[in-house]
Amino acid sequence: MFLLKDKLKFINVNTSYLKAMHNACSEVFYSTKGYGNKPHIGMLISEHNLEYVIPLSSAKRKHKSWKNVDGERYLIYEKTSVANLSPDDIWVQGEEKSNVKHIISVLDIKKMFPVIDGVYTIVNLNYDNNDTEELKKYKDLLNKEYSFCLKIIDKVISKANKLYSKQMSTGKILKYCCDFKALEKASITYSENSMPDSGEDDYNC
Repeated sequence: MFLLKDKLKFINVNTSYLKAMHNACSEVFYSTKGYGNKPHIGMLISEHNLEYVIPLSSAKRKHKSWKNVDGERYLIYEKTSVANLSPDDIWVQGEEKSNVKHIISVLDIKKMFPVIDGVYTIVNLNYDNNDTEELKKYKDLLNKEYSFCLKIIDKVISKANKLYSKQMSTGKILKYCCDFKALEKASITYSENSMPDSGEDDYNC
């Protein structure tokens, strides 16, 4: 069953490994541009001694119509005022006129995939005096996501266990869901072949 490894972690996965995962299952998102700094949530599947990661995808306008919780996915959001948001931020009107729901990202459990040592780095969420303004804003966002995920992590793990166990026992892959067996096989193959530089295409905060 899935368990947290030590504590909740956000990680960056290098693009070489992501490409291998995408080639094994197209539901794993892969892009040659702008993906080196993509944060994920890392989890440990203890009986297979494998780590799985659940992607956090950036908020898009289509998410405005989504429920806060829908099946195996969660909207990551905060309640704030329009005055605190930029024109590019995604938000919907809250229950109170003075507040809106600022959608930060989406956590999609169906898109989780295995990771191995050497293909990811842990994101540093702590602030540093040398951080640029851009990096400070990025860390602000990550810390909001992290705080939100801490509140729902038990439910996330429970959903991950049910989804994984059902697919592995029945062989039935739900629509828009990763093929866990194919990805685990590809992960083993990747590990057995030459490992890339773990720092390649990574972005350490």
